[in-house]
Amino acid sequence: MKTLLITILLLILLPCCAASLPTPRPWTKAETIVLGASCLAAVADAYTTTRALDNGCEEMNPLIGKHPSDGAVIVFMGITQAATIIVAHYWPDFRLWILGFKTAVNGAAAARNSTQY
Repeated sequence: MKTLLITILLLILLPCCAASLPTPRPWTKAETIVLGASCLAAVADAYTTTRALDNGCEEMNPLIGKHPSDGAVIVFMGITQAATIIVAHYWPDFRLWILGFKTAVNGAAAARNSTQY
């Protein structure tokens, strides 16, 4: 339950952070929608990862180890999502590409994770 609350807070707070940063140009409606999808995919990836780990699976990402805690997974996902948002924020010409790629990667990982438990 604690994991779910933290992931929901991340989903709510990260897009708000991007909107408050000084920007080379304002975010379009399409970019904001893809940003929301990217955050949702990251939350889904974190949730399915923690569920898979709780059911005896091993993490494939070498940056966080084979048996990370739920907190480590959530912090890692939060940091990578925040970094992605910052990069997209300051490279406005590539926002849709950056966020779309991150959405696809996290979405694919979440789909794969969900088949592991």
